[in-house]
Amino acid sequence: MAMNYQTSEPIILGSGELYIGLASEIADLSNLTTQEEEALVNIGAIESGASIKIKTEKKEVKAANRGLIRKFVVDKEVTFSTGIMTWVMKNVAKYLLGSTFTKDETTGKEKFVLNIKDDAPIIYLRFVHKKKTGGSLTVNIYKAQFDGDLSFTFDDEKPLTVDYEFVALADDSGNYVEFIETFTD
Repeated sequence: MAMNYQTSEPIILGSGELYIGLASEIADLSNLTTQEEEALVNIGAIESGASIKIKTEKKEVKAANRGLIRKFVVDKEVTFSTGIMTWVMKNVAKYLLGSTFTKDETTGKEKFVLNIKDDAPIIYLRFVHKKKTGGSLTVNIYKAQFDGDLSFTFDDEKPLTVDYEFVALADDSGNYVEFIETFTD
């Protein structure tokens, strides 16, 4: 049997922009309107290390005299991790933690308070990576929820965080994530 070689470009997520909106404010999670697209908030620039992990849990069916006769999928888990990212306090409070955020308009002082009763909202997540060769790779997770620990680094130049982690939740059709790749001629 002859094997055909197909050239391919490796897809490295690495860096890009992360956009988030509340899933409850989007009518059709698989087909956003122009207004819904424009309402997505760019919560920060991912400098490096963005990744997606897709785990599949399978069950095996074995026959006593024939060994393994079938495997079938019983669950999937999709996790998106941001890697190193700049952060904005208001966005961390609203979209990741469900915390209270306030800004004093007179002084400009911003504050968010983390409370034991805070609950991370269900969000729509979009990651856009611009490829060096042109085009882009867009990852849309229809429903996601922050599901990790936060680690903040306070630097003179810019505040950083490492690994915001989101778990994908199935939409009403059972879908988790879509990947859209564009090319330039």
